[in-house]
Amino acid sequence: MKLSALMLALLCTASLPAMAQSSLTQRVTSDTSRTEYSDGSTATSRRDISGNVHRRYSDGRSSSTRQIDISGNTRTEYSDGSYSTSSKDSSGNVRTRYSDGSTSYSRTDIGGRTRTEYSDGSYSTSYTDIGGRVHTTHCGYGMAARNPERGVGRKR
Repeated sequence: MKLSALMLALLCTASLPAMAQSSLTQRVTSDTSRTEYSDGSTATSRRDISGNVHRRYSDGRSSSTRQIDISGNTRTEYSDGSYSTSSKDSSGNVRTRYSDGSTSYSRTDIGGRTRTEYSDGSYSTSYTDIGGRVHTTHCGYGMAARNPERGVGRKR
């Protein structure tokens, strides 16, 4: 098992175009941001007065995230009919369950890099540069490559 994880990491480091994708998120105003993906698509995020976040993607899809309880758990609903629910543990790590049954687990190291591991073995890493832009690299053919923030499809 460790060998396959090592092989996946080596393949992603080699930056094979079919496996590695990236995105760059840039804050436009205090409540709006824009994300540019390496495939040429874009997303615009807007936070409303209630704190809900609405995203619209250049391919026509959209999502809406809202806080569902006082502990900060969130629910995101996607235009394809799918949804996800995220919760934080005491260490600040985020566990997300998607409507198709898959999961992800995100943790941030002391250097500020966040690694998200998906239940299918793929992962993504992100960091914020000195200009406040968030850089994300996705690795693997699975969920990370499918951009689950756009929706995972309806539950079977």
